[in-house]
Parts: sequence; C-alpha cells; structure tokens
Amino acid sequence: MSLYLTRHGQTDWNKNQLIQGRIDVPLNEVGLAEAKALALTLKDVRLDKIISSPLQRALNTAKAVNEYHHLEIEIDNRLLEQFYGDLEGTPRSGPIYLHKRQSIAARYPNGEGYFDVVHRIYSLLDEIKAKYRDKNVLLVAHGGISRVIRSYFQGFENEDFATFGIPNCGLLKFEFVDRDFPTIVPQAKTE
Repeated sequence: MSLYLTRHGQTDWNKNQLIQGRIDVPLNEVGLAEAKALALTLKDVRLDKIISSPLQRALNTAKAVNEYHHLEIEIDNRLLEQFYGDLEGTPRSGPIYLHKRQSIAARYPNGEGYFDVVHRIYSLLDEIKAKYRDKNVLLVAHGGISRVIRSYFQGFENEDFATFGIPNCGLLKFEFVDRDFPTIVPQAKTE
C-alpha cells in the first residue's frame, strides 16, 4: 500500500505569507495551474482512493487530480488545516506564531495545539492502513497537516518538525511498512 500526500495549490494568502488555517481561501491562478500540473504528474499512477480536506483549496486540488482517475472523492474533516485561532489572517512572520511554532506542545491562542492535530491525523492514518490494505490512497491536505503525517512515518526533532513543509502541490509518497521512512517524489513543475 502506498499513501500519497499533497498540499493544495497556491492561494493569495500563501503568496502574501498569511496564516490561513481554517479560513476557506480559494486557489489563485498559480494554484490552479499547480493543481493541473500535479494532476498530470499523477495521471498514470494507480490511485484507488482520494481523500481530501473539505476546505476549497484542497478540494479543488483533489478535483483537478481526479480528472484522470474518476473516483469518488471522500471528504474527511480530520484533514482540515490546524486551527490557529486568533492568529488566522495574520502574517506568518508574527512573533506569537513564530514562538508557538517552535514548540511541539504549543497551543495557539483560541486554537488547536499540535497534540490535537496529531490525535486526529494519526487516527485517520491508522484507519486508512486498516481499511485500504493493498490500495493506493491520495490525501489532499495542508502544510501543517503534512508535518504531522510525516511524523507518523518518521519521527522529528522539535526544530525539524517546526521547519518541515512541502510546497504547494508538492508530493510525498509513504509506504505502510511498520512506518518506514518515506520515499519523496519530486514536486510537479508548473510553467
């Protein structure tokens, strides 16, 4: 079984370095092109299931990929981006965000902590592992979620966890073999 993970395409908030979290920001033109390029990258990959965050930036990325696969996209709220509470809509360079991001035990003001996210993502991954044995699954999610998914397969030092991320429409591949180290698939290029 292979688990593929991608992050949604670019939004204007990504471009402007704003914290999106649960705010439902749409893909911009670059993000739409990235999603189409990702779809071409995955065109000949056998996918048996696509599971997406319900936020439109992820769901529209999943729909672009699905143009070549014609599967029913499952929406799972556990793939929602981390809830950054009072910090959503603020610059990613803000001192509170930068400080909280450095600690695995941090909880954002009126938002979620990393352990909350780990709980929901690990339960989803355990479920996928049990339910889709011998299937290839694509998860379409968010930058913060990608850190937690990678930690399921390979532990992180605190600093590495804080700095890890995949680019918009970047693609990672994991194998469910005793949580082996992931195989990283190169990011789809857009013109």
